[in-house]
Amino acid sequence: METRRNIEKYMGTKKVKISSVKRTAHLKSKKKPISKQQQLKLKQKREQLSSKCEHGQNIFSQKARKRDNLAQRKKGNKLASLGQLRPLNNDDDAVEDGDMLLDNVADMLDGDDLALLQAKKRKRKARAAEEDQQLSVALEMAFATASKIEQDAIKIKVDLLPIKSREGEIITRSTKVDYLSKPKKYKAVEEESILLSESGDKNSIYDDSDDDVVNDENEITTAKMISTTDLLIARQQEVERHKYRIGIICSGILEKPEDKMRNFNALYELMDEINQSSGFANLLAVRKLAIVSVTELFKDILPEYRVGQIDTKMQTVRKATLERVTFENALLQQFKKFLQKLEQLTAQVNKRGGQKNAQTIKLAAVAVQSMCDLLLAHPYFNYVQNIAQLLVYMLNCNYCLMRKTVNQCFRTLFNNDKRLDMTLFVVRRINHLIKTKQNNVHIECITCLMGLKIKHVNLDADKENELKQKKLESHRQRLLSLSKKERKRRKKLTEVTKELEETHAEENKQTKHNKLTEIIKMVFTIYFRVLKNDPTSRVLSAILEGLSEFAHVINLEFFADLIDVLNSILEEQAQDLGYREKLHCIQTIFVILSGQGEVLNIDPIRFYQHFYRSMLVVQAGKTHDDFGIILRTLDEVLVKRRRNMSQQRLMAFVKRLLIGSLHLLHNGTLATLGTIKQTFQLTSVLDALLDTDSTTGSGHYDPQLDDPEYCNAASTALYELTLLARHYHPTVRRMSGHIASGVPGTGEGALPTEIGKLNAHELFIEYDSSKMAFNPTIPLPKKSEVKLKKGTQQFLCSEFKKDYRKFLCAAPPAILTNAIYYDFLGAIRAPSNTIT
Repeated sequence: METRRNIEKYMGTKKVKISSVKRTAHLKSKKKPISKQQQLKLKQKREQLSSKCEHGQNIFSQKARKRDNLAQRKKGNKLASLGQLRPLNNDDDAVEDGDMLLDNVADMLDGDDLALLQAKKRKRKARAAEEDQQLSVALEMAFATASKIEQDAIKIKVDLLPIKSREGEIITRSTKVDYLSKPKKYKAVEEESILLSESGDKNSIYDDSDDDVVNDENEITTAKMISTTDLLIARQQEVERHKYRIGIICSGILEKPEDKMRNFNALYELMDEINQSSGFANLLAVRKLAIVSVTELFKDILPEYRVGQIDTKMQTVRKATLERVTFENALLQQFKKFLQKLEQLTAQVNKRGGQKNAQTIKLAAVAVQSMCDLLLAHPYFNYVQNIAQLLVYMLNCNYCLMRKTVNQCFRTLFNNDKRLDMTLFVVRRINHLIKTKQNNVHIECITCLMGLKIKHVNLDADKENELKQKKLESHRQRLLSLSKKERKRRKKLTEVTKELEETHAEENKQTKHNKLTEIIKMVFTIYFRVLKNDPTSRVLSAILEGLSEFAHVINLEFFADLIDVLNSILEEQAQDLGYREKLHCIQTIFVILSGQGEVLNIDPIRFYQHFYRSMLVVQAGKTHDDFGIILRTLDEVLVKRRRNMSQQRLMAFVKRLLIGSLHLLHNGTLATLGTIKQTFQLTSVLDALLDTDSTTGSGHYDPQLDDPEYCNAASTALYELTLLARHYHPTVRRMSGHIASGVPGTGEGALPTEIGKLNAHELFIEYDSSKMAFNPTIPLPKKSEVKLKKGTQQFLCSEFKKDYRKFLCAAPPAILTNAIYYDFLGAIRAPSNTIT
C-alpha cells in the first residue's frame, strides 16, 4: 500500500491498468544477453552490498552525513526566510526511492503511458536543477557581500613624510587608510585530458610561459581625479612595467631566436606612437627603450655573413638546412621591418611636411644612433648599404647632434673596414650628395673623410704599370731563350709560390690597392670640385684641411695648378678667409713642396711671408687648439726644409716663434720650445741668438716687419728665455734653461730622459690641461704657523713723542689698563701734579 501511494504521488491521480499479456510480452522483450563487462560490474556491486550488510555502516560516516544534512537544512531555511528560496524538503531519501520505483514502473509501461511518465520525470529533474542553480547563486552572492563588508572594515597603517619643527626636531607621521587588495591574475587552462577524465573538474593554474608578458594582459586602470605627484608616480610605474616586459621578451628571443621570431612584433608595437594592441599612446621613454633593445638584439643574433635567397620549393634540401633557411628568412624579414620603422622616424625631421617637434627630434636621434651601431656591428649584412645611404643623407640634416653622430660613425667605419667595399660605397654616396647639393652642404660631409686610412697610395700607377709591362716583356724574351728543362723548373716554382700565398689566407693586395686608389681619386674629385667651382664655400676650411692631410698622395701633375689656386686664394680672398683657412692653405703648400714637389721650380718666398705673418694669430684663448696646425707647418718649414732656407729667415722664424710662446698656455709653450730645441740640434747657425752682443749683426731687429728675410733677426737675442725661466710651470722653466745653456746632451742644463725624448706634438698633447689635470701634479702646501712680528712705533711730531713717553712713565698702570678711552692730549697739557 505504501508503494502504491508513492506511485500515485508521483504519477498524479490517473490510474493505469496493465494487462497480463502486455506485461508478459514486455518482460520477454527486456530479457537480453548481458555482456561480460556488465556481468563483472554487477558482481562488484553485489560484493559491495554484501560487505555492507555483513559489517554494517561506519558510525563516523553516519555522523558526517547527519552533520552535512543539518548544515544544508540550516542554509535552506535561512535563505527561505530571506525570500530567496523555498524551504528544502527533508525527504531526499524518499526522492531517491521514488526514482527507483519510477524506473521499475517504466519497465512495465509502453505507449502513451510510458511517454507521460518520462515527461513527468524530465519536468521534475529540470525543476530540481533550477533550484540547485538558484541555491548556488544565492550562496555566492551572500559570500561576496560578507567578504566585501569585511574588506571595507580593514584599515592599514601608512607612513607619511616627516616634518621638521621650529626647534629642529624630526616628527614622524602616519595615518590609516582603506585597504585595497590587488586581484591576482589566473589563467584557466582546460585541457582535453581533464575534460575526458572521470572527475571532469576544471583546474585554474598559473601559466609558466611568457605569453602573458608578450601580449601585455595587465589591466590599465584609470582614475577620475589625479594629482601631479600621482601622475608622475603612475608614469614611473608604467615605465618600470614596460622595462620588465621588454627584458622578458628580449631574454626569450636571445634564449631561442628560432622559436621566438613572432615576439618582435610586441617590441615593434612599443616603438609606434599608438600601441595597436592596447589603443593607448606609448611614452617617449618606452619608445626609446624599445628601439635600443631591438638594436641590441639584432647586434647579437645577426650573422656575420650575407644571407642568400634559397628557393626551397624548386630544390630539395635536408631538414637541418631547411630549418636554417627558414630562420634566416624570418630574421631577414624582421630586420627589414625594423629598418623601415627607423626610416619613418628619421623622415619626420629630414623631409618636408614632417612633424618637427621635440619628441620626434629625440626619437630621430635615437634612430640614427641605432642605425650607426648596426652599420658598425655588421657592415656587410643584408640591407646595410641601405642604412649607409640613409646615414649619408642624415649627414647633411639640420641637427648638429645627428650630424656629429653620423660623422663619428663614418670615421670609425673607415678606420675598421679592411675589405674597403663599404668605404668605397660611402665615399661615392658622399660625392653624389655634394654634387647634387652643388657644394652647399654642412662641414661634416667633408670632415668625415679625414678618417680614411690613406697612407701609401700611388696615383701614378698607370705609368708604373707601363714600365712594368715593358720589363715583363723583356723577361719573357729571356724565358723563351731558356732551355726546356729550365722553363719546366721555373713553372713548378711559380705554382709552389702561388699555393704558399693561398695558405696565408691574405686578401689580394692588388685588389685592395685598386680600391684605395679609387677611394683617393673620389676624395680629390670632391676637393678639386669645391676649389674650382666655389672657392668661397663654407666647407673651404675642411677642404683645405683634407688637402693638407692627403697632400702626399696627390698626383705630381696637379702640383703646379694646385699651388697656383691656393696662392690666389691667399692673395685675392685674404679678407674673407679666416685664420684657419690661411693656415691650412700654407700647410698644404709646404707639404707638397716638401715631398714630391721638390722637383718643381717654384719660389716659396711668398708662402714664407704668409706663414710668418700668421704665426701670432693663435693665443691662449679660443684659438689655442689650432696651434697644432702651426706645429705641423713648422715641422715642414724648420725641419724638413731647413737646408733650403737662408740664415736670416731661419733666425727670424725662431725669434717670432719664441715671442708667440709668451702668449700661449704651458703645453703650447712647451711645444714651441721643443721645436726650437730640435732646430738647435740640427743646425749650429742659431747659436748666435744666444749671444747678447748686438754688434754682431747689421742694423736693428724690427719685429713688426712681415718679411723674415729683412727683419734683421741676427741683431737680436732670445731674451724671452729669461722670462720663461720664471714661468709657473716647472717643465717650462727647465726646458728654457736647457735651451739657454746651448742644448747640452749631458751635464748641467741637460733634460731628463722622459722629457728629452718627446717631440713637439707629444709635448703639446702630454701636458694638455684641458681635462683639469696638471702635469706634473701640484704638491700640497706644507702646514706652518704664522709668526707675527712685533711692530715699531712711529711719530709724525717729535714733540709729541717726548710728551707721550713722559706721560707713559708718569701715569699709573691702573689708568692705562682699566680705562677704555683716555684723553692723552688733555693729560699732556695738564700740570704734572694733576695726574693721579
